[in-house]
Formats: sequence, structure tokens, C-alpha cells
Amino acid sequence: GETVECDLMLVSVGRGPLVEGLGLEEIGVELDKRKGIAADEHRRTTVPHVYAVGDCAGYWQLAHTAFREGEVAAENALGHEAVVDNRGVPRPIYTDPEIASVGLTEAEAREQHGDDVAVGMFPWVANARAVMQNETVGWVKSIHETRYGELLGLVMVGPHVTDLIEAGVVALDAESTVETVADGMAAHPTLSEAIKEAGLVALGRPIHVPPRRHAQAPA
Repeated sequence: GETVECDLMLVSVGRGPLVEGLGLEEIGVELDKRKGIAADEHRRTTVPHVYAVGDCAGYWQLAHTAFREGEVAAENALGHEAVVDNRGVPRPIYTDPEIASVGLTEAEAREQHGDDVAVGMFPWVANARAVMQNETVGWVKSIHETRYGELLGLVMVGPHVTDLIEAGVVALDAESTVETVADGMAAHPTLSEAIKEAGLVALGRPIHVPPRRHAQAPA
């Protein structure tokens, strides 16, 4: 083995659901010691009048997904038919620089849509507000499918992106096209401009970064 001397150590091994000893199995609720309580998109368990939300029954184990699942469960308990749509789950990471994403990653998009995927990356060094704040590390990536132009995902690294990702959540929930995002008006100078600028890059219409060069055919 190897010995490493350090001042601090980060232990990140994940969390497990605490669902044992609640009597759930006795009433017929299906559960797994590792995955937690089985629940559908309505948050119903295998016993229709019993609902489960949050870390005890969720893949994401995020506070905001638990909030939404609780809302959906409450609506359905009152007779409605609400569902949790996991396409628009924001995934923030509070590091320095911050990281945030929503929807499909580029790899996931290409796996599902093959060659019908376009990507645009806009660096913070080309954003006026980021330069003014001296926070130019990172970029915004826009991912869309090229048949209909539907926005598939956003990935961001940089200043305040855990706040900015909400714009991507709204766009995905509305099934927006990349043209809608790219052609929308953004206040200047703001960090949010980078979202539309990434869309413009993906469409081949960049404004504040040089256009991508296409390889020339051999003579």
C-alpha cells in the first residue's frame, strides 16, 4: 500500500436510503436496500395510496428534485395526474469554478441522435461581464439535434453558472429550439448572454468569437 500525508481528506462515498424498519414491506411496498423505495413518475409506490419522494426513493438525491417530487405526490394524492419530468433536472456542482448542466450531455446526445447533433461552445473570456469581473475561466456549451433544432442540453463551467442553469431548465421544459434561445435578446453586459452566444456558435452564426474553420478539401 501507499501512505499519503495530508491536512484534509474528502470522503465522498455516496448515501444510502434509510428505509428499513418502517414496516413498508409488511404492507406490500417494494423496496431495495440500495436503491430505496420503488416509485413511478407519479411518485406512487407499489401500494397506490402510498407515495415516496426524495432521497429514500430517488435516483438524483438532490434537494430540488425532492421538492418537485413532493409537489407531484401531493397533487396526485388529491386526485390529480401530475408527473415528474426528469429531462429538466438541473445538476449544480458548487465548486470553484462552478459547474452546472441540464438535459443531455454531448456524449448522451450523440448516443441517442448519432450524427444529427450540433454543439456550440462559448468561452467566458469573450463575455464582457465575465471580463469586467475577472472571472473568465470556463465556457457554456449548447447541444441540440439538427433535424428539428430542439435544444437537448446545456453544460456550463464558470461564474454563477449554478444560477444561470435555470434558463436551460425553462428552455428544455418548453421544448425550445436552439434558434429560440440563440435569437432571444439578452441584456448587455450580463453573464446570461453566454447562453445565447453558445447557441449562435452551435448554429454557425457566432458574433463574439471567430467562426469555426472548415477543413479544406485537398487540391
